[in-house]
Amino acid sequence: MFVVIVFLGVLAPIISVAILLMLRLLDHELDILELENVRIRLEKELHVSKYNQLNEQIQPHFLFNTLNALLSLSRLNRHRDLTAGLERFSLFLRYRYRDNEQKHLVSFQSELEHTNNYLAIQQLRFGPRLQIDYDIDSELLYCQVPPYTLQTLVENAFKHGLEQRVGEKYCFIGLKREGNWVELSVVDNGTGEIGDSQGDGIGLSNVRQRLELVFDLPTSLTLRKNNWNQTVATARWPYVPGDEGNEHSNR
Repeated sequence: MFVVIVFLGVLAPIISVAILLMLRLLDHELDILELENVRIRLEKELHVSKYNQLNEQIQPHFLFNTLNALLSLSRLNRHRDLTAGLERFSLFLRYRYRDNEQKHLVSFQSELEHTNNYLAIQQLRFGPRLQIDYDIDSELLYCQVPPYTLQTLVENAFKHGLEQRVGEKYCFIGLKREGNWVELSVVDNGTGEIGDSQGDGIGLSNVRQRLELVFDLPTSLTLRKNNWNQTVATARWPYVPGDEGNEHSNR
């Protein structure tokens, strides 16, 4: 019995020290975990802030180019076309200031409807000289995409190519799925060359950065010439399915 008491007397301090060390280690691990959570939260907030800044940056850019298109109709005294263009422009503003456009992702269907308002204005400007073709996988209409992605690629095609082209103008919009990725292509037969001003301009650089901020998986935005000397802008991002029912309920 005496041996047991002595043994416990010697062991108790050791156990106490071990428990204290374990508690300190646990507190240290909790501190590290808390710091990591704070770092992740701050990083997320930084990404959100940067994304919102990029999203706001692109709006004046698009407004300026759209107003220029409308002014060209006015200078030509094409008042009926100008009225129709202003109606389309009002639809653009409606899309721009909808509450759900504060989201980082929207359906491609919404993006396409919005871009078609811009294309309608261009069609009024150029008439039968402008041909627009589509090849869009209907199953991808409600896949998710950062807002103004398609519009920016189309606007870039006009600003850097089709605006300067004399004669027939051609614009193609294609959307397809390749495995777990979605690929959006905008092709134009404009006269612009691929250089610093087009390949790394505000619009394309903006889209490229927003894709990287939104998705954890690899994304890309490339610009090249095809065999017919047409400019091809291609954006790739991970496939994120959307809900058709929710899309209709938001309108």
